[in-house]
Amino acid sequence: MHPRLIAAVLAALVLLVLVSSAHGAHGLVYNGDFEIASAESPPPGWTMWGDDVWKIPANYTLDTANPHSGKACLRIQHPAGTEGYIVSSPEHAIHPRQGMMYAVTFWARANGLGTSHVAITAYSRIQPFIDAPSPGDFPIAVGEGWRQYRFTIHEGWDFFADRSRYLLLTFHATRDRSAERTLWVDDIVVTEGPSTREGRLVDETTLEYTPLRHRLRPGDALAITVDARKPLRRATQDVGGVSFHRVCGWTGQPYNEKGDYTLAPELEQAIRDLHLPMTRFYAVGDEPFPVEDSIDKAAEFCQRVGVPLDHVVLEFETQGATSKLPPEVWARGVRQSVSKGYGFRHWEIANEPYLMEEGTAFATPQSYIDHFVKVSRAIRAEQPSAQIGIAVNPESQAWGNRVLKQCAGHYDFVVGHYYSWVSRLHERPFEVPVLAANYQKLDLILQTNALIRAYNPGRDVYQYDTEWGMISSGPHGEIADAVDRNANIVGTVHRAVRLIYYAREDLLRGASGWQMLSGIDAQGFGILSQQAPDKRFLLYWLYYYFNRHLGEWALDMDGAAPYYTPAATDGLSDRPSDYAGPVTPALVTLSRDRKSLYLVVANGSWDRAVPCSLAMRNFGPARVSGIVLTSPDIDGKPLLQRKEDAIADLPVTLAGRRVTCTIPPHSVVFLTVESE
Repeated sequence: MHPRLIAAVLAALVLLVLVSSAHGAHGLVYNGDFEIASAESPPPGWTMWGDDVWKIPANYTLDTANPHSGKACLRIQHPAGTEGYIVSSPEHAIHPRQGMMYAVTFWARANGLGTSHVAITAYSRIQPFIDAPSPGDFPIAVGEGWRQYRFTIHEGWDFFADRSRYLLLTFHATRDRSAERTLWVDDIVVTEGPSTREGRLVDETTLEYTPLRHRLRPGDALAITVDARKPLRRATQDVGGVSFHRVCGWTGQPYNEKGDYTLAPELEQAIRDLHLPMTRFYAVGDEPFPVEDSIDKAAEFCQRVGVPLDHVVLEFETQGATSKLPPEVWARGVRQSVSKGYGFRHWEIANEPYLMEEGTAFATPQSYIDHFVKVSRAIRAEQPSAQIGIAVNPESQAWGNRVLKQCAGHYDFVVGHYYSWVSRLHERPFEVPVLAANYQKLDLILQTNALIRAYNPGRDVYQYDTEWGMISSGPHGEIADAVDRNANIVGTVHRAVRLIYYAREDLLRGASGWQMLSGIDAQGFGILSQQAPDKRFLLYWLYYYFNRHLGEWALDMDGAAPYYTPAATDGLSDRPSDYAGPVTPALVTLSRDRKSLYLVVANGSWDRAVPCSLAMRNFGPARVSGIVLTSPDIDGKPLLQRKEDAIADLPVTLAGRRVTCTIPPHSVVFLTVESE
């Protein structure tokens, strides 16, 4: 053999040995045995993930003291008060194929008993990173000894390969921010083979549905014409709700652990003044008193503040679904409501079971599916007319699509919790969280409606959004509750945009934003606080005025508005132009007696004032008044010291059948036009 050929063959053999040591024995994962000698932290093939503040190399190191096999393993340290985790490097991402299943095995141990998490995180693109539905998140019970773990995901059931094109293995030592835990992992193997499951889920992206209707063309100003004799539809009345935590909440209101009513009279009146069309409580069956007492107290409180009981959603199990209740406990609660004639009829089974918090009660979608079916049967046995809600993650194939398919026929409404998560909030233009993130989430709601119809032909199944809002961590890793922008003028205008579409476009049956009662030390979802009973949060005034400016009939609009198109770097999708829309979305409604016409406008630009004109046909205006809600500080506190710091009269002109005004930047405007 020629010497050069011999050298080439030898070089190829060396390369094959090197590749085999990194990939071969461990299938599709690079350096899954952590035997590549390196001084790097994390070791080759692995990358720190999450907020930059938690990317601390010393927390992700090779450990040679006690590997499962070979010379080294990976040590993942989670100090208390942090949120860092690690993934397999994007440059070594798994590229899945249609019709295949992927088996993951690994060995792990920890510095004590607890729960760690392994997940498969998916992206449709990695430059820039665009999220895709992730195939699975698996809690694992860990202890001090090495133990092997196995799980399998199936393309077409847990994810779709053409959408989740890059898969990264993800390891969390713990999901509990306050916990200290060290996790060691070794001998990670990922293998591919033909799926053993028959059939496939419906791919919701292939379903036809009408795209989000903005009803305004691109233009230089907001110019709207409406005809009072041509209603678009009845406006969705139940969208201006606000959710409570529990009957006996962590704030100690409205009841304490002894069952005493503790809400300050001025707060009770403030809640009554919101004119809530609906609300929701969770963990009704998990209080320090019997479920029957919880039902009684929920009814008493809702009657105090004027919320109709047949528009209240009750959920029985704990936040984060760390425990589940036997079907007979659910049956007892429903039986109490029926026997007392309260009128409760909306029952939501489990609160976010897909989060899989520390000590989760639902380790897999199937465990929730089995529980849901048993509980739904127990509820219907007590109340055949009950409306039963199923909790899903619409962005997960396993916890959304699969759950909807396998429970079809057992649920009457779907609970998606459409929070808008905005990554790197403090780096984004104001328009991204306020406009584009909303338009993306609203499209997801429409897509989910199409999937619900596909799995429930001939049935009236609808969505109730029982928790929602803007949610983002802070620039230094602060939790969402501590991020003021989630509830100050940024989060308030965000919610105004959502409320406009929720009321106008018939997307869902009702919505209840998070959360009624907060502490003043964590204002990220603040509306009211017993610690400051004489003060109101900015979000309070949004709901206060919105519910007073929502008429009976939504009117169609002919007109134009300035438009915003997100950039490719905003991280929304592969096609950011899909989420372009009006800078000033608007809602025009007519009162039931047809004597008042209401206009609600949100300005999603931070620095652009927009001229506005409203022309009316078949309506004789006699008077007009306006209110503007705004705040000058993008990092201002959500809790207002005075109402006047955010609320003012808006100058508005009425000439004939045309109203004109200017919509200030980063504001929400409410106009009332009255006839004689």
